[in-house]
Amino acid sequence: MTRLPILPLLLAVHVLSVILWIGGLAFVTTVVLPALVRLPAAQRIPAFLEIERRFGLQARVLVLVVGASGGYMLMRLHLAGLMAGAHGLWLDGMVAFWALFMLLLFVLEPAVLHRHLRERGARDGEATRALLLRGHAVLLVLALIVVTAAVLGVQGVG
Repeated sequence: MTRLPILPLLLAVHVLSVILWIGGLAFVTTVVLPALVRLPAAQRIPAFLEIERRFGLQARVLVLVVGASGGYMLMRLHLAGLMAGAHGLWLDGMVAFWALFMLLLFVLEPAVLHRHLRERGARDGEATRALLLRGHAVLLVLALIVVTAAVLGVQGVG
């Protein structure tokens, strides 16, 4: 019986989880938030929160899987030392971006953001939707920069 190679499997799980996580962010940013403009202003934020609630669980699970698989590979491949140098900036970026999403999804969103969005959205649905769109666009651009840097970094570029 052959033994399954754990590192290639973990890398596949890690990459697939990142694709689904960042793909979801891209979908919300480029499709969902722009489409909400077709709804009456008062319905925009409640509709967004309902959609986000459905995707939020998936995003939290994916971010946890990315962290667990990435953390294991970081330790198993002894890559922590790489983070201290200029050649490991891509790794620093991945960890920082992951930590930002952990903070957003597990702390800020449930504790503050949802309530704030409901209150602000009730006053001005369009301005709140536009703010959400800008915030998501910034996160998406950061994600694309980090993913690009990681791909190049793994290949020894930069």
